[in-house]
Amino acid sequence: MSGDLSDQIRLERSSPWLRGARTPGIVLGSGVLSFAFLVGWWIAFADSLDGIGILLSFLFVGSPALGLAWGGYRLERSDIDANRYGRILKWYLGGGAVFLAINLVTIVFYPWNDLAGNVSWAHFSLNAGAVGGFVVGYVEASAIQREVEVTADTVRAEQLEDERALLMYLNDLLRHEVLNSSQIIGGHASLAFQQCDDERLRDRLRTIEHESDDLVGVIEEVRAMLDANRGSETGTVDLTALLEAQLAEYRARFDDATLEATLPDAVAVRGNQGLQWIFSNLLENAIVHNDSERPRVRVTVDTMPESVTVTVADNGPGIPEATRETLFERKSTNHGLGLYLSRILAGRYGGTVALADTGPDGSTFVVTLPRASAAADVPENSERNERSERN
Repeated sequence: MSGDLSDQIRLERSSPWLRGARTPGIVLGSGVLSFAFLVGWWIAFADSLDGIGILLSFLFVGSPALGLAWGGYRLERSDIDANRYGRILKWYLGGGAVFLAINLVTIVFYPWNDLAGNVSWAHFSLNAGAVGGFVVGYVEASAIQREVEVTADTVRAEQLEDERALLMYLNDLLRHEVLNSSQIIGGHASLAFQQCDDERLRDRLRTIEHESDDLVGVIEEVRAMLDANRGSETGTVDLTALLEAQLAEYRARFDDATLEATLPDAVAVRGNQGLQWIFSNLLENAIVHNDSERPRVRVTVDTMPESVTVTVADNGPGIPEATRETLFERKSTNHGLGLYLSRILAGRYGGTVALADTGPDGSTFVVTLPRASAAADVPENSERNERSERN
């Protein structure tokens, strides 16, 4: 094993000629040079050649030369790894040299009746051997390349299966161990807070309860990301029903906010329940970071043949220019994933989320998701295409 590694290191440090990196150029160039030699042969022996001789020389000498030129061009654009060019070059040079040597022996003992014939014979032998060697090397390298790719695909599939199993384990661990423990800690802190009269201790218990709630939120977000990456669970979701549920939840949580919506009766998109985290983050940001006397958020859904666009607009103060570029990046100043999670999930479902507009009159976010097949759309009332909901 160490010997193979040493040979590989020496090969990588060797010149490009030894590695065969210039094999395509060598083969192409030699083919062109060989054809040029043939043209020179035609000119040099023009007096002793007739039409048949020129035609035969083109077929048996010129055609292999052009084949070599095409082979070098094709090799450069093939999927064969450049590290295998050296072996092709060895076959190419070896095939030409061996076949030429065999025929030279024959020429010495059984020469052609003139110099032109002997030169053409030797030229043919060199080209034919080079073509044969190149073909053998190319086919061998292609077979090795396919075998390597099949092996790599198998290993990659095994790795993906292992990663999927690990994600499932982590998801179960978060759900049954970490999440339960965090909720128990928060619950006990809340009970102790209610029974405690020491204000300093109450402050600490309030901190524990607050941090526990934050930790539960982070765990839920991580679980959403893990669920979204379990491709086998991705199917079809009624986006209208999902948005209605989200809007109802946030109306209950923030009774001082006005949430309006214009939704189709039903529209199916590809995804799973992780989609709710995309919109929950957008809705919460639109309300929590809104300093208006009465926060107002409007959700609009526009359907197209291949996609669905959800617009979430608010009347907040707008997003500072300094933070717009990093708006969807993971933040290190708090535990939550927020808009970073929305971007990751939207991408996982084949969609996008972007800030369309922002200013002192508010911000507008646009989420685009791939639409499921039209057969999956099941409108509750075909006579009514849209309904408006206002609080």
